[in-house]
Parts: sequence; structure tokens; C-alpha cells
Amino acid sequence: MHILVTEAHFGDSTRLVERLRALGVEVTNCHDKVGYCRVLQPGGRCPLEAFTVNIDLVVDVRGSSEDLTAREYGAVCAVRAMRPVWIVPADPSVPAVVPAGLRSHAIAATEEQLLVLCQRRNQTGVAGQVGWPATPHCVP
Repeated sequence: MHILVTEAHFGDSTRLVERLRALGVEVTNCHDKVGYCRVLQPGGRCPLEAFTVNIDLVVDVRGSSEDLTAREYGAVCAVRAMRPVWIVPADPSVPAVVPAGLRSHAIAATEEQLLVLCQRRNQTGVAGQVGWPATPHCVP
């Protein structure tokens, strides 16, 4: 399973990325360590457009604001690339808010829901063999 992660603010996804990798999930970030979109790097490509990378799911880690930040544009790119998008809260005690522009394209989930799904997918090996459906509403 391969997840592309974007975040509203630096560090929002750190804990989640560590937990995903501990489960054996391959994780790619939308931005480099300095904060630039991977496309803007010299010779860079978006992981959603790379032929050698199969992104199964895009996760946007964010707070409770209604507005998207520039660091979350990877979620918009995911919609354009017809990948499922899950919105996960940066603070597990606060519910995730799906921004207005993504409401018909993304679903809100808890960190625990995402981790359980990833654990199940990695146990069965189905994600790498079959891929995921293109709409987030079909993701089990």
C-alpha cells in the first residue's frame, strides 16, 4: 500500500506518517523537507503523475479550519488524478473538517480508522495486487 500525505501546516502529519510506516505502509510526502511541492524541485515530478509510483490513497492531515492552505493543494491534485482522498485530523481529539471545495471528493476519517484500514490491507496484500477504486466513497 502506498499513501501520499499532505498537511495543512509543517509537522501536522509527523506522528501519522511514523505510525503508517510502522505498519509497513509506503508513505510519500507531497512536499520536501523545506516545504516545496515536489513538482517545483529541479527535475521534480508529482508522485500522482509518475508512471513508476502507484498511489493508492491521498491523506490530508489538517486542523478544523474550513480553508485550505497552500500546503494542502496535494488533495486538490489527488481529486484531479482521480485518487481517493481522506481528511484526517492533526489533533486526534478534534474531528477532521473537510473543506467546502473537497466535500464531494473526500471523506473525513480518524487516524485510527486509517490505521485499521492500512493494517487490514497490508495483511491481505490486496492493495498492491488490485489497487483501490477511484472514488473515496468506495474505499472499504
